Amino acid sequence: MAMKVDVSLCLLVIPIVLSLLLSSHHFAKADNEISKPLITTTCNHTEFSELCISTLESDSRSFSANLTDLSRIALDLAVTRANETRAESFKLVHNSTNYENWALQYSDENKCNESNRIVDTFNKGLDYCINLGVVELTTRITFLRKFTTDI
Repeated sequence: MAMKVDVSLCLLVIPIVLSLLLSSHHFAKADNEISKPLITTTCNHTEFSELCISTLESDSRSFSANLTDLSRIALDLAVTRANETRAESFKLVHNSTNYENWALQYSDENKCNESNRIVDTFNKGLDYCINLGVVELTTRITFLRKFTTDI
């Protein structure tokens, strides 16, 4: 009799567990369907809506997010991409062989307009760096900005 009760109890528990699993899948799907329109509606108010939608939908957190959470997720994704871009930029600058010689090369070739263009681009970069306000670099950047303006 004990075996019959255990089997009966087991047969009763299995459908309940399956029912809960299936209903939680249904709720997860419903959350996904609720959040997808929120992502689309929100991103449709942006300049690059397709990029916004695809980026937010690439992060599973977005599907259960409210508007405040979506903003936080978007910022988190932007910071991650910025860090990846910074690392890649560092590699490109660090590994370039002629980067620092472009203006010199143009000067040697008497291509003054090209040399001036490179110096102007460099100065714009220095202006950006000055505006960042990194105290440790201020003296060096200010010197370079003044000197390259004179050059």
